[in-house]
Amino acid sequence: MKKILLFALVFIYGWTSEAQMPPALVNFLSKKNLTHASVSFKAIDLSTKKIIGSYNENRSLTPASNMKLVTTATALEVRGSRFRFETPLLYDGFIREAVLYGNLYIKGTGDPTLGSEFNPTGKEDFLKEWSDAVRRAGIRKIVGNIIVLDQLFGYEGISPKWLWEDAGNYYAPGIYGIGIFDNMYRVYLQSSSVDSLTAVLYIEPPVYDLQLTNEVRASDDTTDNAYFFGLPFADEMRLYGTIPAHRSSFAVKGAIPDPGLFLARYFRDYLQKNGITTEGKATTYRLNPVTPTGEKLLSTIRSVDLSSIVKTINVRSNNQYAEYLYKLLTVLDSIDIPEFWRKKGLDSDALFMYDGSGNSPADAVSAEFLIDLLVYMNNQSENSAVFYQSLPVVGRDGTVASFLKNTSLNGKARLKSGSISNVQSYSGYVENNGKRYAVSLIINNFTGKRNELRKDIEQLFNGLF
Repeated sequence: MKKILLFALVFIYGWTSEAQMPPALVNFLSKKNLTHASVSFKAIDLSTKKIIGSYNENRSLTPASNMKLVTTATALEVRGSRFRFETPLLYDGFIREAVLYGNLYIKGTGDPTLGSEFNPTGKEDFLKEWSDAVRRAGIRKIVGNIIVLDQLFGYEGISPKWLWEDAGNYYAPGIYGIGIFDNMYRVYLQSSSVDSLTAVLYIEPPVYDLQLTNEVRASDDTTDNAYFFGLPFADEMRLYGTIPAHRSSFAVKGAIPDPGLFLARYFRDYLQKNGITTEGKATTYRLNPVTPTGEKLLSTIRSVDLSSIVKTINVRSNNQYAEYLYKLLTVLDSIDIPEFWRKKGLDSDALFMYDGSGNSPADAVSAEFLIDLLVYMNNQSENSAVFYQSLPVVGRDGTVASFLKNTSLNGKARLKSGSISNVQSYSGYVENNGKRYAVSLIINNFTGKRNELRKDIEQLFNGLF
C-alpha cells in the first residue's frame, strides 16, 4: 500500500528519488491537514552526509522561531561565546560636599539582560550596584538629571514587518539601546463568571503614566487568550481577549512602551529610597539629546556571556533577547547576515530575514539552508559545542518539553521549535543509535489543530530516526 501511495505522490508532485522519500515521509505528507500546506523538509546523517529524507528542501517558507537558529549562530560566529555586554554608569560635572553638580548617565550598549528574570542574579542587583557606586563616589544629592542614553539602535523600535496586532505584547517588544526587566510588565487580573469583564488587580512593575483600558472577559477556555495593543512610546494601552473564568489572580504580559524612560524613572526612585535625592529630571537621549562632557565612570554592569544568552533564546524562544542580538549584528556590527553566510559557503538566496526572532510572517528560509547552517555549526564552527548545547532537549526543556516525550526519541534530540499563525517548524539535531542527524521541517498554512499536527510530526521523526 505504501508503494502505491508513493507512486501516486511521485506522479502528482513529480518526486523522482524514492531514496529521499522514505515511507514515514510519504505517510506524513499524505495527511489531510497538509492538503493545502506548503512543506519544506530535509534530514541528513551528519557523519556520512547521506540524505535520510527530503521534500521541497529548497523552498523558502516562513520559519517562525526557527529563525532564531540563524540569529544565534551568527552572533556566536561574529562575537564569540564569551562576549559580554557592558553597561556603564557615568557622570559629568563635579562633586562638592556630597552634591553632584552634573548629570548621571546610563549608557545603553544593547544589553537585553538588565534585571532579566532569566539572570542567575536578583532582579534589582544591578540597581544596587549602581546605587552603591554613587555612594562610594560620595554623592548624596544630584542637582542634575538622570539620563538614559538609549540611542544606540535608533528609535524604530519594532520591525515594520511585524503584524499590527502584535504591537504592545511582550513577545513583540520595542528594541532600543537599552532594556530593563525583559522590557516586560505583568497585569494581574481577577475573573469571575464566563463572559463577565475582568478586574485589574495591579501591575508589576508599575509602568509610569500607563493608561490601560481593560476589555478582557472571562471564558470557559483554560488558556491565556489576552492580548495588548499599543504603540512604542505611547502611554495608552488596550488589553482585550479572554482569560479563564473564576481565577483569583491571572497574569498577562505586555511590553514596556519606553524602556529607557522607564529605567531612568525607576533608577531615580531607587536612589531616593536609598537616601540619594535628585532635583533634576529622569529622562532619555530621545527626549533630551545630551551626552556627557568630561565623563567619569562610576560603575559597569557586565552581562552573562553570550553562550548563556544564546541558550536562553533557543530554550525559552526569547524574542526580546533575539531582537537585541539582531540589532547588535545588523546595526552596531553592520553585518549583512545573508551575505555573511554566503561567504561561509551557504546558499543564502533562500534566506529572507527581517528580524532576529522569526516574529515576522515576511521572514522566509528553506529547510536546505537551515540544514547547511546546522552542518556548518556542527562540523566547522569553533562554537559547535556551545551552539549544540543551546538547543532544548525534546521531552525536557523549554518549548519542546512535551514534544516526543512519550516516544522512543525522548531525550535524544535537540530541536528548536517555531510557531506563529499557520506555521509550525522544528529544526536541530537528533542522536540515535550512535549517530547524529540534522533535520529541518517547516510547514506553512496547515489546517486542523496544531496539537494534532505535532503528533503527526512526532510519528514522522520516530519513523525516520
